[in-house]
Amino acid sequence: MRSGRATVVLLLAALLAGCSTDTAAPPGSAATTPTPSGTPQEQALAWTSSVCDALVPLTAVLTSPPRFDVNAPAATRQTYTAYLNQALVATDRARAALAAAGPAPVAGGDAIAEQVLGDVADLRADLVDARNQIDTVNPNDPIAVGRTLIGVSRLVGAVLSGSNVVRTLNHTPELSFAYAQSPSCAQLQRGGAPLTPTPTATPTR
Repeated sequence: MRSGRATVVLLLAALLAGCSTDTAAPPGSAATTPTPSGTPQEQALAWTSSVCDALVPLTAVLTSPPRFDVNAPAATRQTYTAYLNQALVATDRARAALAAAGPAPVAGGDAIAEQVLGDVADLRADLVDARNQIDTVNPNDPIAVGRTLIGVSRLVGAVLSGSNVVRTLNHTPELSFAYAQSPSCAQLQRGGAPLTPTPTATPTR
């Protein structure tokens, strides 16, 4: 009888330890990543699509800059600051989704996933730099505001048109093929056109 009780106690302890481990696992960690299923091609397509799915909302924000009016430089600067803040929020959401996607289901998948995360981290740093440029420009100088906003828009456009993430996804034949087949990746490409802001007035010298 005593031996039976000891066995029950040990089983309960093991179950509790397992529950404790599952609870401690952070979102997006290996403990919560589902086991890949399907053919290698299907796995590559699913993973690549999840990467593009994570980036499409960010691209939608970046390719929708506000109009700017050099006759209202202070309001224009505030609007662009809000635009870049929104882009930073979208970037952080994309990074969380990419982390949850886990490693790519190909050889060197861990390194590829880390590179994608690094590419988005670089994009975030560029956006922070752009926001700092806007925050430091004199809001009472419409010419300076206009030039700064054009420079910021060109920076964002260059980031989108030369996306490092796309180059990373085309690093292997499997992922390159999956990228070409994924509807969400096609949407990402369509949304990645370079930006040129539309002014409501042209600054004069």
